[in-house]
Amino acid sequence: MGLTSHRNRYISVFFLALLFFGIGVVESLHLSQKRILQDDLRQHAKEELSALRFQLEAEVLADIYAVKSLTTLLALDPELKLYHWDQLAGAVIRHSDHLRSLGIAPNDVIVFSYPRPQTNALIGLDYRTVPQQWQSIKKAREVKQTFVSGPVDLVQGGRALVIREPIFYDPPNNTRYWGVLSVGMDWDSLLSATHIQSFGENFQVAIRGQDSLGSEGAVFLGKPQVFENAFAKETVYFPYGSWQIAVAETQDLLRLLPWYKRNLVRLLGYPVLLILMAGFGVIVRLYHFAEERSLHDPLTLLPNRRYFICTIENYFENAKRSHNDGNFALLNIDIDRFKSINDTYGHIAGDKVLVACAERIKSSLRVSDLVARIGGDEFLVLIPRIHREQDVLKVSDTIAKHISDTPIVYEGSLIHIRVSIGYALYDKSFNDPDEMFKQADQRMYAAKRRQNPLYRF
Repeated sequence: MGLTSHRNRYISVFFLALLFFGIGVVESLHLSQKRILQDDLRQHAKEELSALRFQLEAEVLADIYAVKSLTTLLALDPELKLYHWDQLAGAVIRHSDHLRSLGIAPNDVIVFSYPRPQTNALIGLDYRTVPQQWQSIKKAREVKQTFVSGPVDLVQGGRALVIREPIFYDPPNNTRYWGVLSVGMDWDSLLSATHIQSFGENFQVAIRGQDSLGSEGAVFLGKPQVFENAFAKETVYFPYGSWQIAVAETQDLLRLLPWYKRNLVRLLGYPVLLILMAGFGVIVRLYHFAEERSLHDPLTLLPNRRYFICTIENYFENAKRSHNDGNFALLNIDIDRFKSINDTYGHIAGDKVLVACAERIKSSLRVSDLVARIGGDEFLVLIPRIHREQDVLKVSDTIAKHISDTPIVYEGSLIHIRVSIGYALYDKSFNDPDEMFKQADQRMYAAKRRQNPLYRF
């Protein structure tokens, strides 16, 4: 009984350990998969950011190159008399995706603007009197290159980039300054063309470099924290200066993926774990079933010889260590004339007698007592916590009386049962359980020879 209990405990511990180990493996693989998916999403975002940078740069440069054609003509016609500037300006703006207005300022004073009449109020404006604009014009003159300023907020609403094209009398030496060509570029139109807003739905995006100052410039799109947490950055280059674009993760990057893809390892792992645990449970159940069959008598369901011997050996060792006499007793019970019962009534009747005897012996004992069937008509009883021989004899009397009092009815016949009982009460003189078995066996056969239910010394 103790052996089975310990084995069951070990199996339970192993089962739980295996279960937790399986859960740990699944969750570990799940975390690894999440990291791989996050890395894939980041890599994809980097590729998208690179394409976005290229597109943004291309859109701005395309309009800058369109404006360059006008600067060439202005160098040839500084007095604005040779060409129809209204038509030229209109053609450039119409063929551009983002240009909205244009101003020509010899000596930094506007003398021509487009479109009209919307921009007529600008005629005569001296840029030197407008500090916000003068700084960018001054910068373009100093660097002698196209300068992209802004984005700036417009009075009429919206935002715009301002392209400053410095014009010189003596290209390419560019030592004699003529004035400046200023062109307004619609910021919202530029963003729509580059799809930066849709990209920002899945990631945090920011651009810095106000007035083409690159990484030193202010953030004019998105939040400054994006640059602190960015996993990718790209630089948009202009003829002079640059912008810097950064992309950072949202709080849950994996939300971009379908739920089943995020949890693929769990969806596969836990069913596999469940199957493995179920298989383990089946194996354990089959093991228990096989163990039950190996330790119990299939007819009476009582423990068999192997079970009984294992148990009595444990009791014997414990008694030896405690150095006390009378810790437990052994009874050997044999059914008298069992062969004649089989011969007279048949084996089915014999089986019924064995089952009835097993039940009557068990009902005569305490719950802590152990009954086993070890042979065809032989039973063994282990009685723990018993110290006196008269107590053993009293238990034996009870068993014999309980068995023989009531005959067994089989197909209208009454089968009377009588048993012979031998016993052995543990004392220190026994060297091993076999000596106790031998003594109980001898007393049982002595009782059988005398045809008494119980043999007493």
